[in-house]
Amino acid sequence: MKRSVANSASLPRRHFLAGASGLGLAGLLGASSWPAWAGGLIELPFANGRRELVTNFPQKGAMILQRTRPPLLETPFEVFDQGVFTPNDRFYVRWHLPNIPTSIDPADFRLKVHGQVRQPISLTLHDLLHDFQPFEIAAVNQSAPGRFRCASKDSTPACCRKHRTS
Repeated sequence: MKRSVANSASLPRRHFLAGASGLGLAGLLGASSWPAWAGGLIELPFANGRRELVTNFPQKGAMILQRTRPPLLETPFEVFDQGVFTPNDRFYVRWHLPNIPTSIDPADFRLKVHGQVRQPISLTLHDLLHDFQPFEIAAVNQSAPGRFRCASKDSTPACCRKHRTS
């Protein structure tokens, strides 16, 4: 049986049909039917700098999408012109773990503080909201690439401290 080789310059049929269906549906329902992530494109000042501007991540405003799984979101440059502090909903997102929690049961949630502390402690969400005085602090926060320099396949904190170069 002979197989025909499709022309690499042609548009695959599935892509064409999906695009045509989406345009037709949008025409019938109106522009507001487009998903929330269709926030547009942004052009960053380097080669291959075109990125999507998305708004479909919980508790986040419009962000530059670098990657969806795991999420990697950047703060748009114009946010830095709006003030000294970056608002929480525009702060960058780095997620290095394989699973993303989709829901949290407030009754079961626990924040455990352990390790190099005088006494380990486990706090409920109620404890965090009601047992402490709220306060604000100005701080610099930076994504630390140190764990990615770890030479071992074992990514435990002890392993990374052992291989840390700085």
